[in-house]
Amino acid sequence: MSARRGQLVLFKDVADEAVRRVLAVIADKNPEMPVEQQETVANQIGLGALAYAILSVDNNKDIIFHMDAALNFDGHTAPYIQNAYVRANSILKKAGDLPDTAEYDYELTSHEVQLIDLISRFPNTVQLASHEYKPLHIANYVYDLASAFHSFYHAVPVLQSESVDIRQARLRLVASARQTIANGLRLITIQTPDVM
Repeated sequence: MSARRGQLVLFKDVADEAVRRVLAVIADKNPEMPVEQQETVANQIGLGALAYAILSVDNNKDIIFHMDAALNFDGHTAPYIQNAYVRANSILKKAGDLPDTAEYDYELTSHEVQLIDLISRFPNTVQLASHEYKPLHIANYVYDLASAFHSFYHAVPVLQSESVDIRQARLRLVASARQTIANGLRLITIQTPDVM
């Protein structure tokens, strides 16, 4: 795209293409999902990918947009972050009721410590983004939190924890990570699908 050269790309065309591509992936990987829900999720992921691709770049720099990179589920992208939210949501749905309280009086894994540390940084990150007028800080923060959550998800048993107390503590941690991811994405106008 170059306005000086008269090469314009309309946002609607890019958004429609993003949604179309996500819809094709959902239809292939999750065909049992109802069609109406597929369309809703495709819109959330496609538009989220576009927003994240724009907001994850310093607002003083040019943006180089690649559709395939923006829609990647394994990179520095909105779909990767949204997938962390979906994974947390899945754990909490399987668990049923969320415990009202939890005690963290056991030896925490490094993954748990990292998640707790990142969650505690959220208010300061929001304040920094606000003071500097840079949504980039929020975008990078939610990516780091999602990355930490994905690592936690693969390394730490939650539903099959060693004891009821540890299970309750880890469920509360998962709920906190899910809420913080949702809050961060909401601040940069990205929705969180319940399933993908």
